[in-house]
Amino acid sequence: MGTLGCINDMLRRDKENRELRKRGRERMHETRKKLLDTRKMPTNSQLSAEEIDSIREKIVEKEECDKNQAFKIKMKMMVLCLCLFLIMYLLFLLC
Repeated sequence: MGTLGCINDMLRRDKENRELRKRGRERMHETRKKLLDTRKMPTNSQLSAEEIDSIREKIVEKEECDKNQAFKIKMKMMVLCLCLFLIMYLLFLLC
């Protein structure tokens, strides 16, 4: 390919890249606009303050329950690993 061909190829690629960047910016602006529009959705004013407080309390209780359950699972796994290690150690000593 001669010099003119290289220059034309470079110009074509530059043009394609400009178009791709332009489309990417447009998509980014559309996505940003959609995200901002979803934030502007009106809150449900039908809920009373007591209901909101009860919902928050339920959320906190659920999070605590999940944390406790995760802790129990971790402890069971640690005990299981410790037992396996102990069994392997005893087998190693007997052999």
